[in-house]
Amino acid sequence: MGGWGRLRSLLAMALLALAAPAAAQQDPFNGQFGAMQLAPPAPEAAHLSRMMGEALGALEPQRPGHQDVYVIVAALWGEPVFEREATQAEQILRTHLHAEGRSILLTAGGEGERTHPASTPENISAAIGQVGSMIDPNEDLVVVFITSHGSPDGSAALRNRQTIGALRPPNLRDLLNQAGIVNRVVIVSACFSGAFIAPLADDNTIVLTAAAPDRTSFGCQPEREWTFFGDAYFNHAVRGGAGLLPAFDQAKVLITQWETAQHLTPPSNPQKWIGSHAAEMLRRAEAEH
Repeated sequence: MGGWGRLRSLLAMALLALAAPAAAQQDPFNGQFGAMQLAPPAPEAAHLSRMMGEALGALEPQRPGHQDVYVIVAALWGEPVFEREATQAEQILRTHLHAEGRSILLTAGGEGERTHPASTPENISAAIGQVGSMIDPNEDLVVVFITSHGSPDGSAALRNRQTIGALRPPNLRDLLNQAGIVNRVVIVSACFSGAFIAPLADDNTIVLTAAAPDRTSFGCQPEREWTFFGDAYFNHAVRGGAGLLPAFDQAKVLITQWETAQHLTPPSNPQKWIGSHAAEMLRRAEAEH
């Protein structure tokens, strides 16, 4: 069995432990955001480090007295549909929110040559930390989009050729809080992603999810261009000119139509939380020209 085969076997057992009932659960990360990983070959590791450094270094500073928007997008699973979705969603969000120069994209990568920094726990934490160090926490808005498979415990799964782990809703909340990112929009495209709402919900936060906490979402086959949620939300509604909040309601209607037509049950039932202060900041951001 090769290195990845051994890693996959060991980590499958670790993930089963993470998903076990609370009484039997043995969490190797003690509730923190982590992963089990094989080191990439030395030249690849150096290349990945340079890519991440360049991506962080390219972020432009916030402008005092002006509400800036920063965008962080991460595809956590190394199947093509998630990289395609993240890449296109980042472009749509960056354009829609006038965030040119203030956006960073991380992906799990595939079998070909990597074009974006890796969505490892360290890099996700670094992206959030760098953005947090650059913003005015009272003045600026940060938009985070995560796309991946999800597990019944609400985690967004992280997996590529060398790494496997999980991003729990409290992990994302803690990273944002540690970075001083107060005003935020969090969008999660994954099964069971409604679990992200309760830990993050406050007046300064908007949370939009592809599914209820007890429901799967659809359309994550590797050959697809988008998941159902990403297609309906970003590709149809936002790309069609809707604001991020109206786009969610439009997408929910369209997703219901697709699920009904394809006899997919139970329905995913996308969920939202709209903090009033975050909604006002988003309104101002979308009105900028």
